[in-house]
Amino acid sequence: MLASTASNSHNWGDEVVVFNALSGATHLLDHAAGQILEKLQQSPGDAKSLAAILADVWNVEIDDDLVRYVRDVLISLHALSLIERV
Repeated sequence: MLASTASNSHNWGDEVVVFNALSGATHLLDHAAGQILEKLQQSPGDAKSLAAILADVWNVEIDDDLVRYVRDVLISLHALSLIERV
């Protein structure tokens, strides 16, 4: 399971600005990555559970491509220290 470590975020049009108090870094994410991070702030999850939630939000079918996309975003968020394993 993964959880967010971001301490503050702000929607800015189609992008999300995120501040990570642990690293002191500010990051600019696309809207989809911002939504994934928001869902992790609400509740820890993994790529498959997040894909199921986001399929409803984005009004798309859940499939292997969506799960892979979410997994790739999670890898990127982890590399930025915006999420961690719990």
